[in-house]
Amino acid sequence: MPNGEIPLREVQVRLVRPDEVPRWNALMRAHHYLGFRKMCGRRLRHVAVWRERWLALLGWHAAALHCAARDRWIGWTSLQRRTRLFLIANNTRYLLLPGAAGTPRLASRVLGRSLARLRRDWQAVHGHGLLLAESFVDPARFAGTCYRAANWIEVGRTRGFGRTRGAAIGYVAHGAPKTVFLYPLRHDARRQLAAAAPRAEWKPWRPRIMLSDSQLQSLREFLEKVSDTRGKRGLRYPTATLLTIVLAGRMAGRKTLTQLSDFGRAMSEQTLRRIGVRLRPQTGRYHAPGISTLHYALGKIDAPDLERLTGEWLQAQVPEEEAVALDGKTMRGSYCDDLDADGEPRDEPAQQQLTAVGINTGVVLGHLGFSGKKDEAEGAALRELVPLLPAGITMTADALHTVRETVQLLCDSGYFYVFEVKGNQPKIDLQLRTEYQWSGRCHRTVDGGHGRIETREIRVSSEIDRDLPEPWLDFPGARFAAEVIRQVEIKKTGEVKDPVTVHLVTNLPPEKATPERLLALNRGHWTVENRIHWIRDTVFEEDKCRVRTGVLPRVLAALTNVAISLFRLLQVKNVSRYTDQNHCRPDATAALVAA
Repeated sequence: MPNGEIPLREVQVRLVRPDEVPRWNALMRAHHYLGFRKMCGRRLRHVAVWRERWLALLGWHAAALHCAARDRWIGWTSLQRRTRLFLIANNTRYLLLPGAAGTPRLASRVLGRSLARLRRDWQAVHGHGLLLAESFVDPARFAGTCYRAANWIEVGRTRGFGRTRGAAIGYVAHGAPKTVFLYPLRHDARRQLAAAAPRAEWKPWRPRIMLSDSQLQSLREFLEKVSDTRGKRGLRYPTATLLTIVLAGRMAGRKTLTQLSDFGRAMSEQTLRRIGVRLRPQTGRYHAPGISTLHYALGKIDAPDLERLTGEWLQAQVPEEEAVALDGKTMRGSYCDDLDADGEPRDEPAQQQLTAVGINTGVVLGHLGFSGKKDEAEGAALRELVPLLPAGITMTADALHTVRETVQLLCDSGYFYVFEVKGNQPKIDLQLRTEYQWSGRCHRTVDGGHGRIETREIRVSSEIDRDLPEPWLDFPGARFAAEVIRQVEIKKTGEVKDPVTVHLVTNLPPEKATPERLLALNRGHWTVENRIHWIRDTVFEEDKCRVRTGVLPRVLAALTNVAISLFRLLQVKNVSRYTDQNHCRPDATAALVAA
């Protein structure tokens, strides 16, 4: 053996130990032509050693989401790809370290040794095996010789797109197509990946967190109580079954009736049977409802009944909630400008929904659909929704609801309120802005986040003596008033925005009307916007939905609220990411909402 030559038979490949990860990262960052930042999804690090000397580094992580050449070679469907992609690993990095790169046949030897133990290591670390390995090679730099020598299969080239950090869209063209190499880790890998039914040993995906059995059963019981106007004869899809499919589809981010129908059809027959779909005698199979069935059946559901029952179930899940934020939302996509029978525009206004959201939990505790002029109709909806909320709870709302009729109802019903005061109560607004000397209790907070420093200061009045013939603030039940001053400083530029001042009135007793609590309730009112309405607009794109006939918008909005609330109960932080995961696993998602 020539002096300094590395004997290939003594070269071994092993997993990188946890204490060696920083060294592996640093070497890859320093010597690989692409550098190194991180690996995506599930990952493995291999190192090739000879007598404790590091010769080569290999990085494996989750497979590429889209690769047309690979998908054509496998021959699987898009649904199969989404549900079986976890059985493929991507060789994202391969590096021969300086001093070892000139050794003949070392590259293919190390690659072969890594492949030989890849399935076993992946099983040990991530709990499931692999069927296929993939790698992308830049033909402008490399010929892929070591991959060919290790019996990899060249299946084509990519289209030259890649994910770019910070880009406005997910994928951008970089103009450098890569050669795609595949290596089957089993002789029948291709057939297994494209098989009609998954193998029994593949571990089905299950959510990391799920509702308890009692919660699931009670949710199903509440859904079964929802009534509709369809006749009972020949009823193939019970109401609870339809609501389960739509609710599961909503939790998977499905937006339109077409998408909801496709999601139901992606469920297995076993799941369809479990959620109550009836056997079709003509085919001997269980079939999910089509688009026309969903459109017809959901339009026959008693929407107020659905809102009341789902609100009752959600209230039972968070009995400790003490305060709710109330706000309305217009479902802009429900606006109807179709022509009537006389050829004139119908010009029907968009439907709206009033939502009561728990400030601490972000769970919807009540919702009610309505239509009409916003100020009048929303006030009437609030007065109709109040009896459906837990007794003795504290409500926050914007100035739209600070009207005597509504506030008097809250006081008579034993509820507490913390409402804003603006120009719709001109006399009280003038008193609070100009006449009252704010010298009472105060509290100040300073918070940083989202590139700004936000300062809030609240000053609370002395208690209003309601036994006087003319109390200084004449408003139903009011015991305290408060002034909140908010100021924002932009960190990057140092710009200080003009302060914003709002005034509050409340009937809370002295022990609860502390400056700290009133400021927390004022800030917590944004829960309804940040944790419900924003999710409905961005993740579910509710304003773009063109469902606008009858009660359909109201039904879908109610089920969207329930879906978001289920995410809150499951303590899911990134709703968008979780809906994408649920989209790939229709059976497991149905298990989240059906016992």
